[in-house]
This record gives sequence, C-alpha cells and structure tokens, in this order.
Amino acid sequence: MQDVTGVKTTAPAAAAANEVGVEAYLAIQRFLFVEAALLDRRDYRGWLALLTDDVTYRVLAYVNRDADVGPLAYAVIDEPAFRLKARVEQILNAKLTHAENPPTLTRRFVSNVVAAAGERAGEYIVTSNLLVYRTRPSISEGALYAGERSDVLRELNGSLRIAQREVRLDQSVLHGSISTLL
Repeated sequence: MQDVTGVKTTAPAAAAANEVGVEAYLAIQRFLFVEAALLDRRDYRGWLALLTDDVTYRVLAYVNRDADVGPLAYAVIDEPAFRLKARVEQILNAKLTHAENPPTLTRRFVSNVVAAAGERAGEYIVTSNLLVYRTRPSISEGALYAGERSDVLRELNGSLRIAQREVRLDQSVLHGSISTLL
C-alpha cells in the first residue's frame, strides 16, 4: 500500500478503509488553501459559501493549570451558521464594528494536512496545522496564533464544504480581538 507521499506502508486493513486517494487528498488540500486565501483577502461572503448550512465552528484557547490538573479549554468562538453569517455582516459593516475599522491584515499558513474518509460517503475527516499572522495598522507589532484544526468536510453538489471545524489554539493568552475568523 502507498500513502500520498509515495512511501510504502504496512498499515492494517482497518486503516486502509479510511484512506483517501491522492486525487481526493489534493482536492482537500487545495480547498483549505483557497479557503485561507479568501479569508486573507477579506472575502468573507466567498468564505461563507464554503460552509454547509448546518456548520458548527469552534475556536478553543487554553488556561494553563498546574501540571497535575492540565490545561483547561475554553471557547473563544462557538457558533452555528446563522451566527457566523451575522459575524461576517458585522465585520463587513464599518459602522457596526470598531475592531475592524481600519481592517486587520492577516496571513494564514495551513500545513500538515492529514485526511481520512468520514463515516458517510463524500465526507472527510481532516486535521491541519494553522499559523495566522495578524496585524493592525495602528499597532506596530503583529500577533501570531498557532494551532491545530479538526474539520469535517462534505462533498455537496460536486464541491467540498466545511460541515464542522474546531480550532485548538496553542496559546493561553490571546493578543487583541479575535473578530476575524481563524
């Protein structure tokens, strides 16, 4: 058996059942790159078109605790589709959001994409690493956000859509507002 890197593996048959082919993997990777470009260009309405109608979107950060207790996760964003649409409309209306006037400049880097077939046909379970650089025109230093994303992507009418996303940020202190989407 060969994986997408061309390296022969000896994975058990159960893992082979969840593998995606090279074509599907490249389509998933391309989809994630296009999504990042839409957000970097502030094409939020174009980004909304990449979501299913029943999408759930969560961004988690962590409060560091003693080693024996471990970190405690808390949701920075936990929204269904209708709230994401409202957030986008607010971000795009300069009169409604002081935090995005003037707009935040961002650059997203998506890497380490791993994809497996989901439970249903045309569904994929995808993890990736995310690095976001964010800067405001009024602030001399930018902020970096790093984390891991877990997505459920679905094929709808021949195109991939985000049905579920959870971003787990690798930091406990968030610099500035998180009004733009990760």
